[in-house]
Amino acid sequence: MLTQQLVNGLMLGSVYALIGIGYTLVFGVLRMLNLAHAYVFMSGPFIGFSLMALGLPVGLALAGGLIGTALLGLVLYLVAFKPIPREHALGGFVASLAFGIVIQVVVVNRFGSLNQPFPVSLPLPDLTIGSVILSGMQLASLVVSAILMVALLYMIQRTRFGRNIRAIAQNPTAASLLGVSAPKAVILVFMLSSGLAGLAGLMVALRFGTLGPYMGDTYAIKALAVIVIGGLGDVRGAVFAGLLLGMAEVLFQAYASPGWSEAFVWLLLIAVFLLKPDGVFGTGVKVREI
Repeated sequence: MLTQQLVNGLMLGSVYALIGIGYTLVFGVLRMLNLAHAYVFMSGPFIGFSLMALGLPVGLALAGGLIGTALLGLVLYLVAFKPIPREHALGGFVASLAFGIVIQVVVVNRFGSLNQPFPVSLPLPDLTIGSVILSGMQLASLVVSAILMVALLYMIQRTRFGRNIRAIAQNPTAASLLGVSAPKAVILVFMLSSGLAGLAGLMVALRFGTLGPYMGDTYAIKALAVIVIGGLGDVRGAVFAGLLLGMAEVLFQAYASPGWSEAFVWLLLIAVFLLKPDGVFGTGVKVREI
């Protein structure tokens, strides 16, 4: 029973981690929080749903949902972040929230405000290991999430693109003087971040078989706690804190009052603020000058 709950917690935590990575990528480069992230998460399944309604095969429709959210990230950057100077962090904060609310209003007017069935499920075989049962979709989500997390950590730490975005995060002016194409790198970060959010939304819709215009709210709020607990701007922290909170939430729901699972997230957040304000991995928010 405990092992089964831990597996369920890893599944939930992987979703938190993917959303948290998206938040932290944007914050690491621009030092701005992207509050449209929850709405991009929600838009992935709806784009896929719309493409299926047009008659596209399931595989192409799901791929279209992923590509669509990446392009939505590009539009988000051009509309809500590019026109705003980096030092005006509140401007990007508010503009991204406004952009996200517009997305939600469009979805509500087109599809309604109630949850509805997601019209596809992947025919994946279940896996039984002793007393642990992994549904095919659950196993696929865990595998995809694990591959993406490892690939992203490698990209940030070992590739030229990763070095470029870390240089931009340190000081964009100095990075440009060293030959880094800051606008191109920032656009790619936004598209990658939004694509991850869309993928997480598709995973949730496939796993539970439903979608709705407010499906991203709970996940995105907890993902904000994830990036603070793990360390603002640190991908490792988002992965660690996302998996930790997912497992803790499931364990509390299984062995204690479900209400305590919600309280644990915010009690842990308060404890981190008091004991290690920079987060577990200690990146924090630092002002650098040259």
